[in-house]
Amino acid sequence: MKNLIDSGIQRWRSLRNRKMLQSSYSACYAFVGVGSHALQNLYPVLQYLGIRLKYICCKSPDKLALIERRFGVNATTSLDTILNDSEVKGIFVCTSPQSHYEICSRVIASGKYLFVEKPPCQTLEQLEYLIAADKQQVAMVGMQKRYSPIIWTLKKQLAKSKPINYTLSYHTGLYPEGNPLTDLFIHPVDL
Repeated sequence: MKNLIDSGIQRWRSLRNRKMLQSSYSACYAFVGVGSHALQNLYPVLQYLGIRLKYICCKSPDKLALIERRFGVNATTSLDTILNDSEVKGIFVCTSPQSHYEICSRVIASGKYLFVEKPPCQTLEQLEYLIAADKQQVAMVGMQKRYSPIIWTLKKQLAKSKPINYTLSYHTGLYPEGNPLTDLFIHPVDL
């Protein structure tokens, strides 16, 4: 009986995988930014998930050939090229925080999906504008720690009792760039 069940499970998995491989999902995405966080953390995740990138946009023309050779995509310095391409369903943004607001505003206005690393802007006025502009709710800010399984477990445990406090520790190593408050401490604030 066990062999029959195992065989059935294997057949079902095989059929499911074949169906996924034959699906007509052909959406493609773009990425703006080629900094160390993007290269070390985000691109590997996109590759693992099989996210099809059509473009990578950067501000340095001398990097375009390197990007095309490394990632097999169209490299550009023009955000307009990406925004005007109807095949591009969404855009990942991981650039300097000072440039996020302008890029986010343009992506939201285009109607494409947007994932932007934190912070999405520099001022409360800019944040209020982005929230108001995102009528179609296409934008998401990189607050992924709230979705971590360990955080879900912690929240469940805390909900069972009435805690006075808890300690959450972040080990970041050297942090030579960015604003520690908006780039790092925002995670505990979000939680």
